[in-house]
Amino acid sequence: MAKTKKNDKLPTPSTRGDGRKAMLVYMKPNIIEAIKDAADAGDMKAWQFVEKAVERALKSKKG
Repeated sequence: MAKTKKNDKLPTPSTRGDGRKAMLVYMKPNIIEAIKDAADAGDMKAWQFVEKAVERALKSKKG
């Protein structure tokens, strides 16, 4: 079996119809629980809550 280089692309899961890609992020357990609680309170999934929060944070950085 050939070794892969850092810049070699690894196989990815099937393509999503909405164009989203997976990204693994490590967080402290208390932050993860807070995200889940906030998402539940807003009647959304955790990934939706995080995506919206990141979008807002990025917009505020642009000025």
